Amino acid sequence: MKSWQPNIYLWLAATVVGIISTLVTQPAWAETKLENRDKLSQKAIDSLLQQIDSSALSDRLTKGGYQKIRQLSDLETSIASAQQLLVQLPTPQTIPAPTITQITGVKANPTEKGVEVILQTTQGEKLQLINRSAGNNFITDIPNTQLSLPSGEGFTFQSEKPLTGIIEITVTNIDANTVRVTVVGEKALPTVELFDDNAGLVFAVASAATATQPPQQPQTSEAEKKPASETQQDEPIELVVTGEQDTYNVPDSSTATKTDTPLRDIPQSIQVVPRQVLEDRKVTSVKEAVETVSGVVDGGTNFGAPSGGRVIRGFVQIGNFRNGYRDTNDSFTLTGIRTIEQVEVLKGPASVLFGAVEPGGIVNVITKQPLSEPYYSLGFEAGNFGYYQPRIDFSGPLNVDKTVLYRFIASYQSSEGFQDFVNTNITTITPSITLKLGDRTDLNLYYEYTNYNGYPNLSGSWFFSDGSFLPRNLFLGYPNLTFIDATTQKFGYTLNHKFSDNWQIRNNFSVATTRTRDGFASGSDIVDDSFLVGIDTQKREYTIDNYFGQIDLLGKLQTGSISHQLLVGFDFNRNGQTFESLRADPALPNLDIFNPDYNISNPVYITNYSFDSSTQFYGAYLQDQISILDDLKLLVGGRLDWVSQNVTNSGIDSPEQNDTAFSPRVGLVYQPSKSVSLYTSQLYSIFSSYLWIQS
Repeated sequence: MKSWQPNIYLWLAATVVGIISTLVTQPAWAETKLENRDKLSQKAIDSLLQQIDSSALSDRLTKGGYQKIRQLSDLETSIASAQQLLVQLPTPQTIPAPTITQITGVKANPTEKGVEVILQTTQGEKLQLINRSAGNNFITDIPNTQLSLPSGEGFTFQSEKPLTGIIEITVTNIDANTVRVTVVGEKALPTVELFDDNAGLVFAVASAATATQPPQQPQTSEAEKKPASETQQDEPIELVVTGEQDTYNVPDSSTATKTDTPLRDIPQSIQVVPRQVLEDRKVTSVKEAVETVSGVVDGGTNFGAPSGGRVIRGFVQIGNFRNGYRDTNDSFTLTGIRTIEQVEVLKGPASVLFGAVEPGGIVNVITKQPLSEPYYSLGFEAGNFGYYQPRIDFSGPLNVDKTVLYRFIASYQSSEGFQDFVNTNITTITPSITLKLGDRTDLNLYYEYTNYNGYPNLSGSWFFSDGSFLPRNLFLGYPNLTFIDATTQKFGYTLNHKFSDNWQIRNNFSVATTRTRDGFASGSDIVDDSFLVGIDTQKREYTIDNYFGQIDLLGKLQTGSISHQLLVGFDFNRNGQTFESLRADPALPNLDIFNPDYNISNPVYITNYSFDSSTQFYGAYLQDQISILDDLKLLVGGRLDWVSQNVTNSGIDSPEQNDTAFSPRVGLVYQPSKSVSLYTSQLYSIFSSYLWIQS
């Protein structure tokens, strides 16, 4: 009998363990139904099994002795139900929310085998990467991270065709707490190596072709070597940074300081109308582009031409600015809206950098430049009053090395009016080309042609003696004698050369010529509610020639812990204008309102008034942008101007005028947070303080 007793013990022990396992793992037996057996704690099961005195069983199996197997009821701690078992489970610990690591910038530097992408962060050692590949795509997901600018706004990094065999590199936020890095190979999966550097997380990217090249030095991160500016670069890497915040919110502007400076660091009010706003509003002129800017109203145009002045903070500003330099000194020069990338409005005195301008402010248009990637845009717009406008915008490289870039913009706009006989046309043709003369030198050449012609509306509201208005479509004048034909041609160049990463020189020269012929024949009063009388008839011709040249030096330097951004420059501007007005003699016959007869013979014109002026401007300026602390910035500068002018009115010469003026500027910006800037500035001895809150 003893020979089979161990088998009985084994059988009984296995039965007990099986019953216990069944009681623990079967949710149907539990009083509270468990949806997932994994919710039971393994620790509780182990604790329960340890209460079975298996030492005695092992002893009997070894010695062949007999001992009664202990039952569940003999356990020191009995378990009657799954509910009691759950009560014995340890209290779950609260899992803290993961900390989001901020990536504050992305840089791309060329290397001997390709390019390295640096994710700038001070907490690179905390990043956990999940790598995978799909086809020719190398993908890395980085949980618990976010791309975020210093201002707290998100962004997307994109580099198209950074090297041979790589189509694109992108770094973007795919959700609220994950950053994805994607490297797209052209024909094969790219080679990507990862490094942890003081600058952040480094992705060393190479294509299948460049990865097979023999290394000339040990494999290390480029961030540990000398700066990329000191290494030989075969070709500059074109970067495109996009983000939803850039659609309507432009963080930087060059108008106020002639340097790329964040708006929150400038002690002056600046409002930027970006390209997306211009496209969404379908604006047709600069006048319409600034309609949404506070403190700026229309200053009038010449027969609806795409020109005119503006009233900024109560001061009439007739000068126009283009890409940061003076374009014209009048309100007659034409500007095509299709050539404009964005419009920047600087409010307040601006003489320190721009010379003789009204203290209300200036409007500066930033034009579209040639692109390094192919771009093709075709458009057609149509509207009421016979309005239609076809347009094209082509750009891209002209050679494989992308050292010659072009852009060609052309549009034609035709429209009628609510008055009879009205029709106007606008033609714009703008070619431009950019030449990369080296790694550090760029030359941009441009030409812009704009023509405005037709038979414009005659403004004014007329009414009868009883207060009722005349028919809206009635042309109150002689249409054959009311016309305009204006042409503006602009051409010039911009040359930039970088001596180093911190110092560069800029030079630009521009010419803007305008030739205008116009005429009108409009009445001054209504007699007997039937006749338009006192018809004034004139023909005018005027020419405007504006020449502008500028050279300036920009540099960055450190004095201890304080950083400086210096600007030193000199500019020259010559503006010549001629004007001649002729009037009809004798006056034209009165016009019958209800039965108008527009067929009259051409009148005889005699000289009415003439004007001729020549003005020269010379200016030298100095500016220093000082970062005392991260949240405290100082701007100081000054400009010395020399102005001379000769004027002839109707053949009578006026004495030559010569003036000199010095314009100082001091501004201080304090930033208690990333979204608030407090600043004070003093210009022209006018002290003003403002609070600017970033939206």
